[in-house]
Amino acid sequence: MRRNGMLNRKYAWLVVRLLRRKLFARRLSSDGIAFIGPRVALQIGRRGRIELGRWSWLGHGTKIRCHEGVVSIGAKTVLGQECTISAYQHVSIGRECVVADRVMLIDFDHGAVEVERPIRLQGIYKRDVRVGNNVWIGYGACILRGVTIGDNAIIGTSAVVTRDVPETDARGAPLHALGVSRSRRRSR
Repeated sequence: MRRNGMLNRKYAWLVVRLLRRKLFARRLSSDGIAFIGPRVALQIGRRGRIELGRWSWLGHGTKIRCHEGVVSIGAKTVLGQECTISAYQHVSIGRECVVADRVMLIDFDHGAVEVERPIRLQGIYKRDVRVGNNVWIGYGACILRGVTIGDNAIIGTSAVVTRDVPETDARGAPLHALGVSRSRRRSR
């Protein structure tokens, strides 16, 4: 086989890509072209699933860990560099969202009720995280379990979001309402 040039690095790389695609076919899906930057890590558990929308973009070094649930990223949504999404239940990001670098979306917390028992043995609490359409999330923001962010909302840099954010609302860090500009209201 070596004599006729069939077994070379390029061919071996194609075989590896094909095997990967077959292995993740049921757990990774896209409804069109999705751009995946260098060093993106997609860790999908046996019962996990990742759905990428058409023309979505995953920036350099982004990590998506889907342990059991579903991570869905809408069409034309851009995730910046080094973002982290971790899901045990369901994390969904709507269409045409802009997510800045180093944003975290996490749909679970570890239990810490019993002082005598180690935290890792106390289980986890899971609740869905939902981000609406056309949402802008600033650098380093952290969206925690059970949060729903409405359409057209803005989350400020380094905000820790623990409560729901209504539609067309702008929130800063510390998380408090900043109001909505008139031009933003008129454009709808």
